[in-house]
Amino acid sequence: MICFTWNSEVRAHEIDAQGIVNNAHYLSYFDHARTLLLREYGIDWVKLSHDGFNLVLAHADIRFLHSLRAFQTFRVISTARREGKIKLLFDQTIVCTNNEKLICTAVNTIVCVDSKRNKPVSLELIKQFELMG
Repeated sequence: MICFTWNSEVRAHEIDAQGIVNNAHYLSYFDHARTLLLREYGIDWVKLSHDGFNLVLAHADIRFLHSLRAFQTFRVISTARREGKIKLLFDQTIVCTNNEKLICTAVNTIVCVDSKRNKPVSLELIKQFELMG
């Protein structure tokens, strides 16, 4: 299992009419944190794509507990682990750093898809995923 933390701040365009972060933006926060985690551990999704493999979000399970508001700071804590031969599971949480309140939790499932066959492939075939074995 590998772990990574990304810190950020809510931007004005992420706020909806209720004055809170629109729920769709949490998916973007999780996605960006996953991308940074993978890059930190030497997994380059752009290179994978050029090699004919795409990392695809197959399932998202999100539990919303509280809302972020304009210009609050937050951190996304992500841990990654392999499940079976084709799945990467990312356990992710968002915490507001202004008050240490847990905002939401998620388990996001990523699979690696062969772009020519449009089928999931075993992560064992992709050298970059050895460290997650």
